[in-house]
Amino acid sequence: METVVINVDKKSDIGFLINLAKKLGMSAKALTHKEVKDWKFAQKIENGMKDSSVSRAEVMKVLNQ
Repeated sequence: METVVINVDKKSDIGFLINLAKKLGMSAKALTHKEVKDWKFAQKIENGMKDSSVSRAEVMKVLNQ
């Protein structure tokens, strides 16, 4: 499975895109701003687990957002 993230400016576009995806036989879900931030944070943690060069400053910057 692959995932596509699409940012929209108008809320009405969210419904349109979700309906389109479902008509095409795909699943779709709208994410809140908090869910997107949590996902980005998890990605940074995952990358940091693979790369020991993540600085304390970078970790603190993400935590303070």
